[in-house]
Amino acid sequence: MKKIYLKLRKTVTPTVIVICGVLILLSLFAANLFFFEFGSDDSGYAITPVLIILLLSIIGIVLCLWLRRRIVRNDPVMGRFVGERMSLGPVGTNKSQRKFGFMTIRWLIMLISFFGLIYGVKWLGQGFGNIEIPIFACPINQDQLIDSSCYTLSHLNSLVGMSWSEIGIFFGSLLLSIVVLGRFICGFLCPMGLLQDLTHETRQGLKIEGLSLNEKLYQRLKPIKWMMLLLFLGLGFVGGNFCNICPAITVSPALAGFKVSLFLSGFFMIVVIIGSFFKRRFFCNICPLGYLIGLGHRISLFRIKKDCQACTECGACYEACPMGIKTIYTEREKSDVTTADCIMCGECIDKCPENKALAMSFGGVKFYSASRKTFMSGHKKTERKLKRFIRKRDKNESDL
Repeated sequence: MKKIYLKLRKTVTPTVIVICGVLILLSLFAANLFFFEFGSDDSGYAITPVLIILLLSIIGIVLCLWLRRRIVRNDPVMGRFVGERMSLGPVGTNKSQRKFGFMTIRWLIMLISFFGLIYGVKWLGQGFGNIEIPIFACPINQDQLIDSSCYTLSHLNSLVGMSWSEIGIFFGSLLLSIVVLGRFICGFLCPMGLLQDLTHETRQGLKIEGLSLNEKLYQRLKPIKWMMLLLFLGLGFVGGNFCNICPAITVSPALAGFKVSLFLSGFFMIVVIIGSFFKRRFFCNICPLGYLIGLGHRISLFRIKKDCQACTECGACYEACPMGIKTIYTEREKSDVTTADCIMCGECIDKCPENKALAMSFGGVKFYSASRKTFMSGHKKTERKLKRFIRKRDKNESDL
């Protein structure tokens, strides 16, 4: 294991540096990297580039699975390990046995937010353009119910042409969003979050083993997140346009019927879909807007609370966390375990087997807590499958 770690350490660090450098170069010349361009006569369907992205993403996923199978076939040890894990299927809560609860409500909110941010004006006849929240909902779509402040944040140089009152309103609404909602926006409202969760659920439905990152790899990927944040805030000052690399521009406008030519953003969206298929909330781990909101987690009203006495340090919360936040189970003193990376998805609480060991609160009031009864209600089928698997494995070993 030590040799593998040293080998990864030698390769991952230079790779991260190269990726950061490539991101800088690509973002500066993104306007010259066309993915799909509509003709001057405005011909074609708005949904066409989305369908192309989806098709290329499926091809990419199939190629990744084929490559992984070849690697496993050439490595007997890895093949046995993956084979055992895949035979169990998706490990975790069996959703078919779960009753209507918090996680179901979360999915409903995400769906309502997704369609509201895309078709809100068509539904209600008017939008709330004077309200802006920091979310990746492309402002090119003029049918969204609430405007997004992502464009202004990625074009801070445009503040020069605004009046002092407009600047005050913009930063005031941004601060209010961070305080009242925080990264609850990421876990419940962001359209990109819903697309990634749907991709993840597709993989689980197909019973395909995903990829898990350890703490070291999460740390190695942080420079990429910081580089994305630097590009997000500073690209406009050097003549660039973050919209040319933003994956959100490929979804919202097209679904609403707005024809938008795509540049590097089209290629980036393919990477996001493939990455989210194998790693849950892949883009959230490097999302610049989400991390910017997360920097204000100390003043946000949404918090994750922990009862250190009830915690048994089983690590279930860490395994369930799509952001790889380890302190949520290693913390033994503080009751507040909210971090800048936490997207308030509630997965850690849902997978926690100890009563009230973890809880989500708003303004100090807990409204969703871990429950052993809820946890066990979703694991009866998985428990039976695990027992059958153990008996089969013991039988095979005895035959040898």
